[in-house]
Amino acid sequence: MSFDRDDMLDTYLLETGQILEELQELVLRYRDKESFSDDAVAEIFRYMHTMKGSAGFMMFEQVNKLTHKAEDIFYYIREDKPRNVPQAELIELVLGVCDFIQGDLDRLSEGEMADADATELIARLDAFLEDIRSRNNGGEALKKSRKSEEATQIYIAPADTKASHYFQIYIIYGRDTKLANVHAYKIVHALKPIADDIRYTPSTILTDEKSADEILEQGFKILLKTNSSKRKIEQIVSEGYETESIEIGEIDAARYDAGFRFFGVDATVAAKHVDTGDDYVPGDFVVHGDTPGGGKILAKDTAAVKNRNSHVNVDTADMDRLADLVMKLIKTEDKLFNDEEIRGAGLKLEGFDRNADKLRVITGTLNDIVTNMRMVPLTNIFLRMNRIIFEASRKLNKDIDCLLVGEEIRADRGIVEHIADPLMHMVRNSADHGIEEAAERIAKGKPVKGRITLKAEVSDGELRISVSDDGAGLDRDAILKKAHERGLTDRDRSDAEYTDEEVWRFITLPGFSTNTDITEFSGRGVGMDVVVSAIEQIGGRLDIESVSGQGSTMTISFPV
Repeated sequence: MSFDRDDMLDTYLLETGQILEELQELVLRYRDKESFSDDAVAEIFRYMHTMKGSAGFMMFEQVNKLTHKAEDIFYYIREDKPRNVPQAELIELVLGVCDFIQGDLDRLSEGEMADADATELIARLDAFLEDIRSRNNGGEALKKSRKSEEATQIYIAPADTKASHYFQIYIIYGRDTKLANVHAYKIVHALKPIADDIRYTPSTILTDEKSADEILEQGFKILLKTNSSKRKIEQIVSEGYETESIEIGEIDAARYDAGFRFFGVDATVAAKHVDTGDDYVPGDFVVHGDTPGGGKILAKDTAAVKNRNSHVNVDTADMDRLADLVMKLIKTEDKLFNDEEIRGAGLKLEGFDRNADKLRVITGTLNDIVTNMRMVPLTNIFLRMNRIIFEASRKLNKDIDCLLVGEEIRADRGIVEHIADPLMHMVRNSADHGIEEAAERIAKGKPVKGRITLKAEVSDGELRISVSDDGAGLDRDAILKKAHERGLTDRDRSDAEYTDEEVWRFITLPGFSTNTDITEFSGRGVGMDVVVSAIEQIGGRLDIESVSGQGSTMTISFPV
């Protein structure tokens, strides 16, 4: 795969990373629900199925097996609709799958070997599936329903238009071609943007290395429905795919619907034509059959094509270099236009000044574009904090809700990356120190469920991100007592003379903690000093507000 493995790996990293973000966001949306909705179950199943296929194609066996097992769970839930499914445990398992795959992506990004051992996590998923099947008396349901699906090949076809053209494509590779299935996939991938519908056989090029032998023996066959011309197809597949010969013939709709029989493969596809609606998008839903030689249907994904055309993956190092060059250009421009040798010569520079003004507009616009390209929404980092709160609530045995406000606000990528750790410390601090135990909240007349709010806003030229909780608030007396013990207070000042702001500042000192119990979340004497240090490194500040019995708010602010 050395011929284009780097390109395919980049695509795998990008697309799988995006799926993981979307999957975690979807799952955490149901953290306080009794169960996933039918739509959510179907969506999670599709995410797992996509990652399974991608991992299989890239030959990452462990991720392939892991996502297949997760797919089995959501297939069973989708088909049998069991009532007794532990929601929190299921969410933890899905997030565990996400963590495992993300770990592989991180290692791949660093040029290391991936495909770590997923045996333990797969066993946990398997045990969970067996548990919910036994709880719901569905011991054989998964096998029966899976077999039923595999025995039927149904295709919801896109509606025909007057501009529709149908083609059969027959591709022959040289006998010494290595990884013919990979070359075949490249052609399918290249044709997808112009396809209203595309089918191919063998259908297992993404998941079965043996399909390469079948392609070398029998060729690779494609049926394509498109609005494009034969010449356009020839332009796409004529070069770069290691082919020996390519035959492209236009056929009629009836022959197209007959499937691959005219290629000598007995694999008729039963097509069901439907109109586009809210529930079904023609070409988007398929069930793959197990008929020998049956072509896999790859429906046109208009949303994915749109994203591919409007977004490109740019290395962050290249982005930083571009931003640096733009700044150098602006500085050089200022020096040139204000050069004393030019201005002090007494020359009439009307033409020079006109062009200088135009150049200033161009460089200013260029700077705005580069600055905007570096801006990213806070959505992903807020999602990570939401997950931390979910995990903390489970491990601390506290019922904690999470409210996100302003996650759509965009900030410089460097700032967003830099504040991840400070925010994590602040969120954990609120969950552990802030939110009380259930019995204590009830005694105080508070709702059993605590709440942590992450809020972002831009005001007075600053980006402000706050973490608030409705917990006990900071204990002023306990903080002052600890400060006295550590010799941090002035002996000539009474406790009453210290303002709240001065008292709260003690907790930001290295090693300062009033928590006597060492847990996963606190008690090790690290935390808030790390927050302050990280914030100050990028010119920000930390403000703390707290009201006893009502909660605390910690706000980090940066100039924008």
